[in-house]
Amino acid sequence: MSDLLYSMSHRWYVTLFLVAFLIYSGLEQGLKRTFFWVVSGYLIAFAAEWCSINHHFPMGNYQYHYGALSKDLVIKGVPFFDSLSFAFMSYVAFSFAQTFIAPIRRRWLDVQRLSTRKIRNGATALVMGAFFMLAIDWVTDPVTVLGKYWFLGNIYYYPKPGYHFGITMNNYYGWFLTGIAVIFVNQRFDAFLARRERAAGTPQKLRHIPMMGLVAPGFWTGIVLFQLGITAWLGWKYDLHAVAVGDRLAFTNHVRTVFVAGCFVILPILLLTWVTVTRGSGEPTPEETEAYRADYPAAEVAQG
Repeated sequence: MSDLLYSMSHRWYVTLFLVAFLIYSGLEQGLKRTFFWVVSGYLIAFAAEWCSINHHFPMGNYQYHYGALSKDLVIKGVPFFDSLSFAFMSYVAFSFAQTFIAPIRRRWLDVQRLSTRKIRNGATALVMGAFFMLAIDWVTDPVTVLGKYWFLGNIYYYPKPGYHFGITMNNYYGWFLTGIAVIFVNQRFDAFLARRERAAGTPQKLRHIPMMGLVAPGFWTGIVLFQLGITAWLGWKYDLHAVAVGDRLAFTNHVRTVFVAGCFVILPILLLTWVTVTRGSGEPTPEETEAYRADYPAAEVAQG
């Protein structure tokens, strides 16, 4: 229990994002689906990480420094907080992907996304969700591998560093496949629950929450900006006390390059998001509204 408490307090950023996810997901898809997403997301990510550190698949060969994790909850060699983070990252990425697929209704700042089950549980949301989860990793891993210089700690390493700031391509393939697995399982669970709810005459109800359509883009952006903020701090504000004098210029140049590369990843995505959310001719058609009402009869968002 002390290990769990340490992980949840010392890894406060994971805890904050997790709490935000639980609130957001609970409002957007309900408690049953949220609980299943947390459990399935953790278990799938745990299996992927355990296989990777033992058999180098699907995320390639990386290893943990268990001395730096001595106070954390570690299960079968895998840090609990690490696998748990896949749950909220996969959901946020999946929800964010639907911003580009589903019709959007705007009433000034009240942006609402009319995501039918056909959209939510389709192949496009599956692949785009996994891609946006992978995009988080493109920004995250190049700075987490430098964890010994900030509060993450020197928790893992690659025996054979890769070409992307030391990160291997196998790691990115693995993140994408893990995202696919988590989202796919939860898509099928949502479809299963929907059939049961429909048969019982109790279809899922959604409440109207102002600006709900902006939460997923904001949440996804918050995750990547958190990591970019740490990268910027390392590149411009870090006092370099832990870096050998002869390596300080190379370290600073490296971290600043990581920051610029991260910006190149997220800025086009944010621009496309802004265009998608603010486009003037994006109002749902009557047919799209009716399709949404058919899936969520009590959804206030589709009224008026």
